[in-house]
Amino acid sequence: MTENEENKTIPVTMQEVCDYMGYLVEEVEKDPVVKRNILRLINFSDIYLKGAIGKEYPVKDERAKEIALLVISDLYDYRDLDSKNISNTTRKILNDLEWQLKMEMRNNGNKQTN
Repeated sequence: MTENEENKTIPVTMQEVCDYMGYLVEEVEKDPVVKRNILRLINFSDIYLKGAIGKEYPVKDERAKEIALLVISDLYDYRDLDSKNISNTTRKILNDLEWQLKMEMRNNGNKQTN
């Protein structure tokens, strides 16, 4: 799958996640455990966004990408801890961006499907 094909179905690519988290893609590719964890979180972020915003959420929207990157980074960094350790700022940003996207989708006639 090319990066363009991959980017049509998920909000972020491995390259974007590595850039955001300060990792070299080449190093992640060499470590199968880290690579599996990041790929799992990329897939999770897509599922999360579908549930939070709607199945047809705007994958290319920078806010959706930022939500995905924040979710991936927080879940990766705090994978051994409970959700109480996620900062209130991150929680607020996620909530605000989700509501913005939901409202825009509703205004455009793209209501969330449950």
